[in-house]
Amino acid sequence: MISQGLDLSLKQELKINAQLLQTMETLSLSTEELREKIKKEAETNPAIIIHENTASYDTLASQYRMKTDRRENFADDAPFFSDDKEESNWIEGMVSKRETLQEHLLSELGMMQMDDDTRRATETLITSLDRNGFLPAEPLFLLKKEEQPYAEKATEILQSMEPEGVGARNWRESLIIQARLKGMKGTELELFKSFVVSELEKMKAGKTEQVARELGIEKEDVEAMFSFLKTLTPFPGRKYDGDYDEYIVPELSIKKDDNGHLRLQLNKNALPLVEIDSTYTDMAAEFKDDKTEEGKAAEKFIKEKLNSASSLINQLEMRASTLEKTGAVLMEKQKDFFLMGPKYMKGLTMQEAAAEVGVHEATISRIAASKYIDTDFGIYPIRMLFSNKVESASGENYSKNAVKEIISEIINTNTTGKPLSDQKISDILAKRGIKAARRTVSKYRHELDIDSSFERSK
Repeated sequence: MISQGLDLSLKQELKINAQLLQTMETLSLSTEELREKIKKEAETNPAIIIHENTASYDTLASQYRMKTDRRENFADDAPFFSDDKEESNWIEGMVSKRETLQEHLLSELGMMQMDDDTRRATETLITSLDRNGFLPAEPLFLLKKEEQPYAEKATEILQSMEPEGVGARNWRESLIIQARLKGMKGTELELFKSFVVSELEKMKAGKTEQVARELGIEKEDVEAMFSFLKTLTPFPGRKYDGDYDEYIVPELSIKKDDNGHLRLQLNKNALPLVEIDSTYTDMAAEFKDDKTEEGKAAEKFIKEKLNSASSLINQLEMRASTLEKTGAVLMEKQKDFFLMGPKYMKGLTMQEAAAEVGVHEATISRIAASKYIDTDFGIYPIRMLFSNKVESASGENYSKNAVKEIISEIINTNTTGKPLSDQKISDILAKRGIKAARRTVSKYRHELDIDSSFERSK
């Protein structure tokens, strides 16, 4: 039970953080998730007007399907889309993707740095998750005997991954994990835990004042907490469940123009345009001087809807601005990758990018989550462009992903007549000035899903 003496500063912090957390959540959402959020906001807020862009996500997905079907069924090369070159480029950039939760998490794990024992334990936990993204039992019961000493660290890593909330034992714990990952801490997080564990049934029954008394906070703080809770996902794994295809629309594009210079573009067609209905602005002004009870109630309602609409627009503008600034940093720091391909990717941490953009590292992590960038070499998750550095003997900076690309190239272009061992690959890398021990080569090869030299020789 929280003390009745909850001071004014904490209550103010709750109010501020409720808005901040909503902004952070908007940064994290994928294109599809954000479109759904905008749609739901518009359904409950009459002050919001949505203008679909020329090529909405649904339109792009539909056109992509039609184009694919047309090519496969009729081999028709005649023009099929609009003459708008920019729109066609984004359509060309779309990919159809069906990915399981386990595939997604294992891919994400492959880009994280840790010791081999912890990695194996984390892999075991990932493959044990149910369709909701939950662990069916305590980690110690799921891990092999030799993996059990790494249970705590592996669980911590799993619960830090995306989608946020995976690795919990149930939906209540998942909500608490998501709140912590979105920045809640200290007394505020303890309040939220009590709210989720003990008070949700009362909230569903409309007993807001009773919940406020039991938690020792104001009614409006309870309502703010409940509004924040509604932005979370109780079953995070279900977004990967089902037989539908997910059509990815990259939100950024960095490609060479006709003069060979890199050009950064933000895909403004990926999301609808959101505006405030001027009718409600006029109505707010009309009711301002109405001192009747009905007038005051009407003014309060309209102001709440206008503030909510304004907040959404600000969140979208911040998201677009941060995404574009992050793209500018990537274009500068990963210039060789965008010009020459994956094996020229440099090591770049989110902390370094955050310093360039002028935001916290967590903001870069959120803006990189579940978003894609279109390049001359294909579509990549933005998160993939961040990687730990692998220094060469000459001091040149390689990313882990670049070294993996080089290893793949060495294996695929081998002309010796027999498969190269991990030690031999390590030696070849050393001659190129890249330090990668045999065990490191073996780990990267496994992440590339390439068999050992013994298996490749069969």
